[in-house]
Amino acid sequence: MEKQEYFFDSKMIANLLIALALLLSAAYYISNAKEIEDEVNTVIVSSLKDVSNSLAEQETTRK
Repeated sequence: MEKQEYFFDSKMIANLLIALALLLSAAYYISNAKEIEDEVNTVIVSSLKDVSNSLAEQETTRK
């Protein structure tokens, strides 16, 4: 007797949920790409300024 296979088993449902999450994330990113890019740039520039200031402080304490 052959075992009946179900299309919507737990693994398929988990994969569908992951695919849905990826699609929603992609849609959110596309709709807000400019704002996300601006925020990322702000964080990177801020971090670089902090590193630069830290290095400058270290140089002044050595002299």
